[in-house]
Amino acid sequence: MENVLITGADGFVAAHLIKELRRKSGISITGIGLKESPSCTGTIDYLVLDLTDYEAIKELLQEKRPDSIFHLAALPSVALSWEDPWSTYRVNVLGQVNLMEAMRRLDLSSSVHIACSSEEYGKAAPETMPIPESLPFNPCSHYAVSKVAQEVLGLMYHQAFDWRVIVTRGFNHTGPGQAPDFVVSSFAHQIAEIEANLREPVIMVGNLEARRDFMDVRDTVRAYRIIMEKGKAGASYNVCSGQAHAISELLDLLLEMSGMDIRVEHDACRQRPSDIPLLLGDNTRLRRETGWEPEIPIEQTLADSLDYWRRMVGEAGGP
Repeated sequence: MENVLITGADGFVAAHLIKELRRKSGISITGIGLKESPSCTGTIDYLVLDLTDYEAIKELLQEKRPDSIFHLAALPSVALSWEDPWSTYRVNVLGQVNLMEAMRRLDLSSSVHIACSSEEYGKAAPETMPIPESLPFNPCSHYAVSKVAQEVLGLMYHQAFDWRVIVTRGFNHTGPGQAPDFVVSSFAHQIAEIEANLREPVIMVGNLEARRDFMDVRDTVRAYRIIMEKGKAGASYNVCSGQAHAISELLDLLLEMSGMDIRVEHDACRQRPSDIPLLLGDNTRLRRETGWEPEIPIEQTLADSLDYWRRMVGEAGGP
């Protein structure tokens, strides 16, 4: 892994992946995204490029000829996929077709990591928890369906052309830098604004009963790096902590860290049309085949997320 391409290099996960890859010397990183700059500044060759533009991605691959591709680019929101399913499929599925067809027609032999999602499992029965990779898919949203399509598409290229394609099914990851569209970051952002007297001491929430397998994004990207180095071609890996936390538990921890008197109110607009009560993953395959282990406790993740939003709110003009 010396010449790396990262799609979605302007995103939350990519910012941490770039930092993780920089820990090893001798790696040249090219990133593509839609924003004017990457999510992590420094020694990266970044280009504004739309993955749905086949000719543009083909030209880039022809020039760079990467030996490793981390395919992170996607529209990642379940909620937004209900509002705009067309864009979800266009970016997540057709964008990947462009990437892999460009590779095929250029005769590239890059190792490809496709970042998929635990949402592919859908409403798994409680007796199946923790979920192993062998559990059949049961997607419950347009986003989840698009991720099933990405995985099947990638593994088709592996089978057809003997490419080294590896899939990860990421469970909930969070941490500093995540957009406020996601639950932990939404809570932390609202609390930081309340602390700065920029909003009333009321935090708006959706379903607090759901239990999710949350993991720090820094553990997630370390898994991505190790999987690219040691993972088996054609394999799919759950990337998860193996522990489930109720959303209410995470909110309580964040409120305790703040120490302010904050009222919690339910917002019906934050409720998804199809929500999953419990999602807990089995990371045995990942640990056994690569030696990876999660390292960062959820309390540290929450504290770092809250501190991040305190800094952001302060820079925006809060006291």
